[in-house]
Amino acid sequence: MRALTRFSLALLALAAANVFGQADSHPLAQRRWFEARTAHFHTYSCGSTQEVARLTARLEQFRDAYSSLAGAEAVASPPIVVMAYPDHASMKAYIPLYQGKPASLEAFFIRGSDENTIVLPLSGAASLETIFHEYTHLLMRHNDAFWPIWLKEGMAEIYGTFEVTGAHGARIGNPLAHHLRLLAREPMMPLKHLLEVKHDSPEYNEREHQGILYAQSWLLTHYLMLGNNGSRRTGFGQFTGLLRQGQSSERAFTNTFRTTLSGMERELRGYLGRERFEPLALRVGADLTAPRPMATRGLLPVEVWFRLGDQLLRVHRFENAEACFLQARKLSPSSPLPCEGLGLLAAERDQSTQALHWLGEALERGSVSFLAHFEYAREKFDASATTPGWHSRLEGEKAADIRSELHKSLALMPDFGPAHHLLGVFEFIQRDDLAGAVQHLQRAIQLEPENQGYVISLAQAQLEKEGPETARRTLEPLRLPYVEARVRARAEELIKEMGTGTKR
Repeated sequence: MRALTRFSLALLALAAANVFGQADSHPLAQRRWFEARTAHFHTYSCGSTQEVARLTARLEQFRDAYSSLAGAEAVASPPIVVMAYPDHASMKAYIPLYQGKPASLEAFFIRGSDENTIVLPLSGAASLETIFHEYTHLLMRHNDAFWPIWLKEGMAEIYGTFEVTGAHGARIGNPLAHHLRLLAREPMMPLKHLLEVKHDSPEYNEREHQGILYAQSWLLTHYLMLGNNGSRRTGFGQFTGLLRQGQSSERAFTNTFRTTLSGMERELRGYLGRERFEPLALRVGADLTAPRPMATRGLLPVEVWFRLGDQLLRVHRFENAEACFLQARKLSPSSPLPCEGLGLLAAERDQSTQALHWLGEALERGSVSFLAHFEYAREKFDASATTPGWHSRLEGEKAADIRSELHKSLALMPDFGPAHHLLGVFEFIQRDDLAGAVQHLQRAIQLEPENQGYVISLAQAQLEKEGPETARRTLEPLRLPYVEARVRARAEELIKEMGTGTKR
């Protein structure tokens, strides 16, 4: 999972955890756990089966409604794993730490290339609003590179109020009382300032500023989507198109909505003052009230310990995760699961030798984890570097081993972007199958459109396979202002090298 997992909640500053130490420090592990599988969610819980069924039905409804509306814009992703605890108190030991203590979170979403994880208590419907918000970020990530913060967060807040109104009807955009209370007592930030907020801005990262950022982002997005009977809603497509072309957020905004920023501020204050925030009714093709088939099975103790350890690993509570994996190994020494957990933990800690040992043990014991196969291949690939980050062609068994493990990973999970990317890079270096390299890199970009670094890899393979013109066309979008500075600089460097006939 190294470099695969990130939190969707930017405010979390994760700290080192205390070791649980003994198995009885995990009282939940002694309860009866089960897995419930629906079409798109794998849920693990020791709570009520009926409550899990209601929860997964709501999640499936949200996904169906979004997919029906998005159509071709929908982006594939690995399975969603749901850790559904009976209540918030039982979930507390598995929450990320903030300043050494469990963070104040009702529920949270861990976004990763290998697995997206929802963590929430079964009691408390309010937590679904948080989950729908974060899930919206995942579903709309094809816009991640160029949408400004206010639009990302505003859209997620609007979709977070999702509710089903009938077999083919749903509603989003209900008024959010906590935002309205804040906007009633605090002044809004200048619109020019709001449009310029970025991921490293204090308004996005400092708790005292976040409230007005989210509230005003919701208000502006709500007004543009739903104000004046939705007359400005169609402008979002034009706005997105202008951002893609490289226009600044302010210029694209004023060009799209045909008004000055001061004029929009007056409209926004008027919209807030009228206190009429109508939701948006959605008509979808899917039957949202159709029964959701759910298959359940009981979990073995080793699986319970692995699942708890895996979640702790994903919130960076490494010592606690290790205690779970060691307990799993004690209970079932022949199972591949504890070895997988210890191998992934070692990889996260940059302990390559230990990672290869434990992952190799897991594979020998019959692991069917696509992530274990991928991480084993990646550790082998990294270890083959002549110097850090520089690779040359491998021969014989070394090459066959890496290629085989990546193919096994993709056979188990065809929509795993990092495996497509690494296999594409590997085939580019080997020069045995440049056409395959290009195809794998293109698929990686389709699966993870927000990962701009993948485009660099594709251009390098295209340069070798198809020539400089194709590679240059691929790189040109990376020269636009919204692209991450490091990636933009590398794209500029490659284009310059192509102009001089240099290859690297």
